[in-house]
Amino acid sequence: MFFRVIYSSAVFTAIALISACSGDQAQKRHEANQYLRTTNTVIPADSEIISFPTPPQINADGRQFNTDRNAYFGDLHVHTALSFDAAGFGTTATPADAYRYAQGEAIMHPSGFEVQLAQPLDFYAVTDHAQMLGLIGEAADTSTTFSDYELSESYHGINDSVDGGLFDIAKRNLIFNNFRSDVVANLLDGTFSSDVINSVSKSAWVETVHAANEAYRPGQFTTFAAYEYSSSTEESGNLHRNVVFRATDKLPAVPFSRLNSINPEGLWHWMDGLREQGIESLAIPHNSNGSNGAMFAFTDWAGNTIDQEYAEQRMRNEPLVEITQIKGTSDTHPLLSPNDE
Repeated sequence: MFFRVIYSSAVFTAIALISACSGDQAQKRHEANQYLRTTNTVIPADSEIISFPTPPQINADGRQFNTDRNAYFGDLHVHTALSFDAAGFGTTATPADAYRYAQGEAIMHPSGFEVQLAQPLDFYAVTDHAQMLGLIGEAADTSTTFSDYELSESYHGINDSVDGGLFDIAKRNLIFNNFRSDVVANLLDGTFSSDVINSVSKSAWVETVHAANEAYRPGQFTTFAAYEYSSSTEESGNLHRNVVFRATDKLPAVPFSRLNSINPEGLWHWMDGLREQGIESLAIPHNSNGSNGAMFAFTDWAGNTIDQEYAEQRMRNEPLVEITQIKGTSDTHPLLSPNDE
């Protein structure tokens, strides 16, 4: 009975918030959602390359690297307060916090208690969503220019308190969905330009890379500059990739995101272009179990049968695939997929 009362209250609140939108605003959000789901490019990709200080290359105690093929444990899919979804649902940890946590330190949960791993990991990469990277924090922080835009008002002080209850989750979910639509709508109607988004994303990306470099301990704890590319099919099939860079001395100023291209082949072209400039990376398909089969389709984005050129480009950029993580496992039973290797 208690659950029903809370659930009903949450639904009522969501309906009330929806009703508060004007007809024009609701229509703009609908059009923005359709545009985001079906249009290849919302904003052009940023081509700037920036340099970072080189992290240490040897251990402080002078030990040599272990060349044996040992099993190492880590995580290449981690979101912090720089991700639009994590921040919107109450995450307050920074990339630096995440790396401290991975090394076995206790960090504070938004609800007020400490969380800590049973033992430290061997490798780690913060992979925040490139799409709207850092934007929720800018919207919530009333000292920033971006917080002055109307679409930011619903996020002012959003994480001053986090209760995690059904009411809170329903409210945050609605705010999150509306904000994502409003960002695209504002880009389309000229309220702000792609430069505004890229400026925020660049700052957040620099913070991410610096955190990885600061936490790097060669031979003890390996970190990577990385992010998540978050595309999907029109039917909401998951086409996400975690993009991991080999080095951090020279990197793109702004990560390539769904806003630059909804087509994963666009990501591969971007990665090939970086490779020509000496910047090596790989993309790891993530949550392919949620792609409705689209992650490994037998056709390209345009519907053509895949050919050797397509296969070579994909293998060059995606030599790995994620098998399992907390959201599910992406392998299949031999009876269902006898040709899987």
